[in-house]
Amino acid sequence: MKRTALERKTPLKAKAPMARRAFTPKRRVKKTGPKSEQRFRCPAYLAFVRSLPCCACGGRATDAHHVIGLHWGLSGMGTTAPDSFAMPACRECHRDIHTRPGMQARQPWWLTDTINRGLDHFTDEPIVGALADALEFIAARENAHG
Repeated sequence: MKRTALERKTPLKAKAPMARRAFTPKRRVKKTGPKSEQRFRCPAYLAFVRSLPCCACGGRATDAHHVIGLHWGLSGMGTTAPDSFAMPACRECHRDIHTRPGMQARQPWWLTDTINRGLDHFTDEPIVGALADALEFIAARENAHG
């Protein structure tokens, strides 16, 4: 069956042509607030974390796993915890931490051990300050819930 083209019931009214504006891409605005201020990022610290043995099995770590699922407000959809809240994990254990709640519950202990090793290794202020703040944060959360 052949179809005919749709016809308008009311004709288009001719108006003055639209003025052309130059394209300006949207600028990303950094959100400010308590969460964005605590997002510590440090590639040197992450490289150090990856050099440590896996926190779960003791094997060779390949990933720096950032803490998840503890209701601490550090991570969520589209956000990652600060680098000071990273721990070493091999690929298999990293996958298990993301899928097994029992392994997620062990993260505070693994994280405390990793941060203490980082404090022994680093001496420069931005890293040491962020790690000390992370230890205080973990202690406060663990005392509040335990």
